[in-house]
Amino acid sequence: TLSLCAVTVEEDNDGLEAIDRADLLWRVREAQKTDVELQKVLEAGVIGYRVTDNGTVLYRNRVCVPVDKGLRDEILLHAHQSRFSIHPGSNKMYQDLKRYYHWSGMKKEVANYVAQCSIWQMVKAERGLPSGLLQSLPLPEWKWDMITMDFVTGLPRTTGGKDAIWVIVDRLTKSAHFLAIKKTDGVDVLAEKYLQEIVKLHGIPVSIVSDRDPRFTSMFWQAFQKALGTKVHLSTAYHPQTDGQSERTIQTLEDMLRA
Repeated sequence: TLSLCAVTVEEDNDGLEAIDRADLLWRVREAQKTDVELQKVLEAGVIGYRVTDNGTVLYRNRVCVPVDKGLRDEILLHAHQSRFSIHPGSNKMYQDLKRYYHWSGMKKEVANYVAQCSIWQMVKAERGLPSGLLQSLPLPEWKWDMITMDFVTGLPRTTGGKDAIWVIVDRLTKSAHFLAIKKTDGVDVLAEKYLQEIVKLHGIPVSIVSDRDPRFTSMFWQAFQKALGTKVHLSTAYHPQTDGQSERTIQTLEDMLRA
C-alpha cells in the first residue's frame, strides 16, 4: 500500500508543485513519534494498530496521520487538486483517502475542505430531481442501436476554426463521440461527418433522440435519416429529460473543460 504513495517532486504547467509522497510519509512517521495520543494507543495494545519494520504506525494497513494540521492539509491538497483527481466531491475524495490514511474525524475534514474549494463549487453542479413525469424511451437491445445527440457551443475558437462540439452518445453502453465542428456548419457538413465518424464505425442506428435544434428539424436531415431507415425522436419543451443521456454527458464534458 505504501509503495503506491511514492511520487517524485515535479512542477506542472500551472506552477503547482506535486507532493513528494515519499518525503511526506517520512514526515508523518516522525510526527507519529511525538503524538501523545497515538503513543498511548500503541501502549494499550488496541486491536488494529501495529508498527512496521521502518517504524510507521498503521491502523488496519492504513497510515495513521497524527494531529498535525500542516500534514493533513498537505494530504487533502494532493487528493483534491492533483492532475489525476480533478477536484472530486467529498464522498469520492473520502473513499480514496481512507484506502491509505487514517485519522479521527477524516470524513468531516474532507467535507469542510471540499466545501471551501472555489473550483469545485464552480464546476460541480448539484444534480436535482427532474421536473414532471419521465417519458420513458424504449430500451436499446444492442450497442449503438439507439443514440442521442446534442451540441456544445460557446467554446473558444481553435486554430482550425472549430468552436463547437457535437456530442453523440450510445444509450446502452454510455460511450460517446465528441466531434469538433464549427457552429456555422450546415446539415450537409454534419451528414458527411456523421457517416464518417458514426456510421462507418458502428453502423446505422435504429433511432436518434435529439433536441429541436434547427439542424435536426431541417428537411434535409429528416430526409437523410429516413433514407437510412433511422427514426428521429425530438424532445419537447415540457420533457427535456427525454434527451437526458446526452445532456448529462455534456455536463461531465463541460466540468472537465472548466477544471
